[in-house]
Amino acid sequence: MILYTKNNWIRVELFNDTKEEVPTGILLPEDYKPTENPYKAVSVGNDPHGLYKFGDVIVVPTHVIREVTVRDQTFYLVERSHIMGQLVAE
Repeated sequence: MILYTKNNWIRVELFNDTKEEVPTGILLPEDYKPTENPYKAVSVGNDPHGLYKFGDVIVVPTHVIREVTVRDQTFYLVERSHIMGQLVAE
C-alpha cells in the first residue's frame, strides 16, 4: 500500500535509532519511557509539492511526527511548516 500525501503533509521514514538500554535488575514503572531527543532526522518518502525528493534528510521536532496505521501498515507524516532544515553532504 502506498500513501500519497496531500496539501502540506510530507510522508517520512524514520531511521532505526538505538534505544536507550535499561540496566537489568532495576525495577521501573510500567509506563516508563526513556528520554527522547527533542529533534529527529528523518528521510523524505513523498512530498506533494516536490521541494524535497525521495531520500532527502530533513530535521523536525520529534513531537510533530504523526503516526498513521492502516491495515497493519504504519506511515509517518510531518506537516511542512514544522521542517527545521535539510541535511546535505558537503
